[in-house]
Amino acid sequence: MVTIQDIANKSGVAISTVSRALADSPQISVKTKERIKKIAQDMGYTPNFAARNLTQGESNTVGVVFQPQAADSAENDFAMQLLFGINSQLVARQYLLTTATGSNWSEVYNAVKMMVEAGQVRRFILLYTVENDPISELLRENNARVVVTGEPEQANDVLYVDNDNRRAGEEATRQLVDQFNLKAPLFVRTLADWRYERNREIGFHLAQPEGQVLSLPIDFHAQKQVLESYFELHHEIDGIIASDDKIGYLARNQAQAHLPTHPKLPTIAFNRSEYARLGGKDFYSVDVLPRSLGSEAVRLLFNDQRSVLEQTKATNVIVPYRLPEFGDETW
Repeated sequence: MVTIQDIANKSGVAISTVSRALADSPQISVKTKERIKKIAQDMGYTPNFAARNLTQGESNTVGVVFQPQAADSAENDFAMQLLFGINSQLVARQYLLTTATGSNWSEVYNAVKMMVEAGQVRRFILLYTVENDPISELLRENNARVVVTGEPEQANDVLYVDNDNRRAGEEATRQLVDQFNLKAPLFVRTLADWRYERNREIGFHLAQPEGQVLSLPIDFHAQKQVLESYFELHHEIDGIIASDDKIGYLARNQAQAHLPTHPKLPTIAFNRSEYARLGGKDFYSVDVLPRSLGSEAVRLLFNDQRSVLEQTKATNVIVPYRLPEFGDETW
């Protein structure tokens, strides 16, 4: 078994230098860290996480916190892709990923509390943004470092990663309207009032100031009823811009059943999920690059471990998105 002493002997530096280098301490230069890590890798060194955690008073684990029930949702491609991006960066840093889930906010809160108090987890990524969030307050009280996915209501000093959803909403709307020469596009969202939905709606209105908006209830069956009633009364609608693929898919299906004037509405939505693939011809989706969002969340989370010269003062990272190419039916 290779020890830190063995690596120190091989590299010609003190044990303390090896220890700090392997822990990514900002006190050690990038060049020295890279050299020592290369030697450790070549020697087959395996870090003793238990000992390191005891020394640092912090677990080598990052907690990823879901909103209630989201982690159990089979169609939540977005969250899964986020996790892939997060985990790819954590593996490179020799950190583990653990999730906090629950059927309600109380269960999620208790899971996070256990991570903090029993697991010594001090770094978290929240996959939601909520005002006056008790979980965020708990983490602040315990001096945890937190990154949020999605623009928070009160940014201030909150670390977050997101897309420019206003611009994405505007560009997606203009693209669909221009491609299909639409006269009466409809923006469809939910009543959940998520910030990303509001921002995409704002973008829609920037492109279509007089455009109609339909907000759906949370319940699936109620959503179908609202859409059915709406399309039976609004035969002028000739295109759909939806806040996400699932909503877009449902809206388009209801339009096909209850809108005789335009049975196959061209639709554009967000997330590039399985719903977009099921949508078929003239259903397009904006790729918000969730893996990149996850990767950037981790980079921001560990910004405090960089040297002073490497650290960025930015409190947020805006990840680009990718508009669909019309006529490409293969994706």
